[in-house]
Amino acid sequence: MHGFLNLLLVDRIMQDKKVGAAKNLGTRLRQWRKTLPLKSFELAKLIKISQGSLSDIENNKSLPSADTIAKLYLYSDLNIIWLLLGKGPMTRDRSAASDLDDGALVQEAAQDYGEDQKLREVVEKAVRIYRRGNQEKRAHLIGFLNGADPGEN
Repeated sequence: MHGFLNLLLVDRIMQDKKVGAAKNLGTRLRQWRKTLPLKSFELAKLIKISQGSLSDIENNKSLPSADTIAKLYLYSDLNIIWLLLGKGPMTRDRSAASDLDDGALVQEAAQDYGEDQKLREVVEKAVRIYRRGNQEKRAHLIGFLNGADPGEN
């Protein structure tokens, strides 16, 4: 429910394009990213946007879509209220804010990838590191996966 309310807030702020707190959204996004050992291309890949789009957002040339903000919420500990309004802490407690537990995420992945036990163990470990690790461990995991990824084709 908390995520849904955040998306409603995103929609309202996007309608007031480039006014008020939203005009500094890109600056805040860059500020948060630089607290992580995460390059812009790695963040762009994680949230599935082009590096150019991320650059435009971080340079306050454009605003992110609601989908992009939802992905930031799902794949990071970024506090969306802080991103949008500049209020509250920069990051959120992922363990308290999670709508899905680790087991549910692994189960969801297993539906996509079948019953391969080794793959299930790798997914469980990756989920555990990502969900329970600190920002540095998550960034290392993302960096490793991005470097090891042979691509979709």
